[in-house]
Amino acid sequence: MTSVAFTSLVIAAVPTLHAMGRAAVSLSKLADTAREELPSTMAAIRLSGMEISDLTLELSDLSQEIADGVKKSAQAVQAAEAGIRQIGSLAHQQTMSMIQERASLPIISLQPVVAGAARKTSRAVGQATKTIMNIIYRGEFSSENNDDSGISRVEI
Repeated sequence: MTSVAFTSLVIAAVPTLHAMGRAAVSLSKLADTAREELPSTMAAIRLSGMEISDLTLELSDLSQEIADGVKKSAQAVQAAEAGIRQIGSLAHQQTMSMIQERASLPIISLQPVVAGAARKTSRAVGQATKTIMNIIYRGEFSSENNDDSGISRVEI
């Protein structure tokens, strides 16, 4: 009876041993594939990691440069604003002093002063316009705004 039990045990174990053999062969093939493919895969992963690191550093540098540019632009705007405020304040002070100075003049003599100032201003604006147009058109500006006296004027 022990021999019958042993025989039935061996017969029952044969399919299990056969399945274990197939699993061992599959495991061996998997190990061979891993041994062949794993080094190149790991090298590719390592290279990708280095490229990502380089990209991160470049982005960091770029963001720092952008931040510096924005900071310098803000400083330039603040400096320009301060300059404009100074010029405005100076112009206001000079205008007020001219008005106070002219306020003491008699009404009759004030009209020629205003007319003379208007002529001088018109000439200056005309000359500035002509100069700017010459710069823009490189000397191709025709003297359309000249009056009979040859003085440039700006029409408002």
